[in-house]
Amino acid sequence: MRRAMNTNAVIDVGLGLVLMYLMLSLACTMINEFVASLMQLRASLLSSSLVQLIDDKQVYATFQNHGLIETQRNAAGGKPSYLSSYAVAKALIDSLDPNKPVALVSDVTEAAQKLPESNIRDTILLAATTAGNDLEKVRLEVAAWYDNAMDRVNGVYRRNMRWLSLGAGLALAVILNADTVSVAQALWRDGALRSEIVSMSDRITPIDQTNMQQGMSNLSSVESDLRPFPLGWSKATSAWLKTPLGVVAKILGLLITALSVSLGAPFWFDLLSKFMNVRSAGTKPDRAPAPV
Repeated sequence: MRRAMNTNAVIDVGLGLVLMYLMLSLACTMINEFVASLMQLRASLLSSSLVQLIDDKQVYATFQNHGLIETQRNAAGGKPSYLSSYAVAKALIDSLDPNKPVALVSDVTEAAQKLPESNIRDTILLAATTAGNDLEKVRLEVAAWYDNAMDRVNGVYRRNMRWLSLGAGLALAVILNADTVSVAQALWRDGALRSEIVSMSDRITPIDQTNMQQGMSNLSSVESDLRPFPLGWSKATSAWLKTPLGVVAKILGLLITALSVSLGAPFWFDLLSKFMNVRSAGTKPDRAPAPV
């Protein structure tokens, strides 16, 4: 019986930590979206990537002024975050020689051969060679080249966002004193707190991830769900900082929280569901004693 109670307590503590990470991850996502939108991170990365891809200044200037690109830029209110690959291909081919319209693959080849040595020159010539006499296939080849380049750009963007998530997670952990070590200790010692957290988990788990994120659309809603947790700075929590061991434990607890939050809300939502399944299944009963 004692072992079963301890097992349930361990599961409930783990459940509480997962729930805390989930709430903080949602807050972190909101902060990331705000910062990314404010600083136009995706649009700036796309803009700098286009400069590297279209590495001929004259072609790049003509490309930027092309009607297809200008329309998408105006629709985005400045720098677009995304560009259609087919629109890029068509605008790029049209920009090779602004004084001569492109009607045949031979026109593309001739215009590209006039360009100085550059990556974009080689890319267009390779597409024209591959396409044969089909101008539409040239555009599709260039569109595929652009899509492949954007896959790498998206990888860079995701990597940047992971660093941003880590920074936001660390800031949240420090501001809220969301110390994994101290929260785990508080949950272990306080059965009533564990029960409150478990009841909160029961309400959240049946909800779909998308619906949950829509329901927690602002930081105040996340803050209200974090209220039961032993967070925040006080004289009692600051007492940890009076000894070297306490300082190390506090730093370790905050770093664990920051790293956990950076994994993202979907990860913790899935793990929360698994914790609830384990908890609802209960602990395995002891085997009956063998007959004498």
